[in-house]
Amino acid sequence: MTSYVDEQVAARIAAAKAKAQQQREAREALAVARAAGLRARHRTKMRRHGVRLGFCASCDRPLMRGTYMLCPDGCGARLCRGQPRCVEQHNPQCERASRTHTDSPQETA
Repeated sequence: MTSYVDEQVAARIAAAKAKAQQQREAREALAVARAAGLRARHRTKMRRHGVRLGFCASCDRPLMRGTYMLCPDGCGARLCRGQPRCVEQHNPQCERASRTHTDSPQETA
């Protein structure tokens, strides 16, 4: 024989458990969203600040990962990838550039 009071207590306990479970799920969802937001913020910040790997040998712009290419003549100088003028400016002053000039393009030293 259950009394009215026991039913009320059981109902309050069930409501408290349901509320606690709902709050736990909300905290978990918030933690997942927060972690994703922090990862995106960190990724954006690192992309914006970047890891400087040196400067362009031609125009002295700071070079980040993936934004440069090495000198095509093999001297090891880093040049801006998206700027063909940097390669054109660097080639005449490159220490490994070919210095022999001929009248015929087939004759190379």
